[in-house]
Amino acid sequence: MAYHDDLLQQALQLVHKEPKKPKQASLRRAVSTAYYALFHLLISEAVANWSRKNLRAALGRAFDHNTMKAASNRIQDRRQFPFSGKDPAVVAALNTVAKTFAQLQEKRHTADYDNTTFWTRTDALAQVKSAEQAFRAWNPIRREQIAQEYLVSLVVKRRD
Repeated sequence: MAYHDDLLQQALQLVHKEPKKPKQASLRRAVSTAYYALFHLLISEAVANWSRKNLRAALGRAFDHNTMKAASNRIQDRRQFPFSGKDPAVVAALNTVAKTFAQLQEKRHTADYDNTTFWTRTDALAQVKSAEQAFRAWNPIRREQIAQEYLVSLVVKRRD
């Protein structure tokens, strides 16, 4: 199983770790781990396009959380990406992935750094399920041109 799949599975396990009274640490780690599962899925997909397998791990280190979030937010902006003539189902799936990435990153920041936020199992599970949904949305579109363009945008810092 790939690292990102392991992370997603671990996030689900963390949500259910304590059946009666879940610990905040478990719920927070579940949210954070769900984000990292999607983060590593997208990096894995992007670097898989690099023909030199022995350099893929090094290339993966070039990805930046802020650049990835900015690219994900741009994908959702129809003025910047009108996707004219593209299959609406592919566009919708790509938007699901991009939107989920940006939202999960924000939730991860809350889970990791905001100790005033109380997480319920329902809240944490919703975040893990959103990551699962993004994984499912990604799989059928991963080879589409607009998905591949998205992957490139995740590593290339936009110059205005």
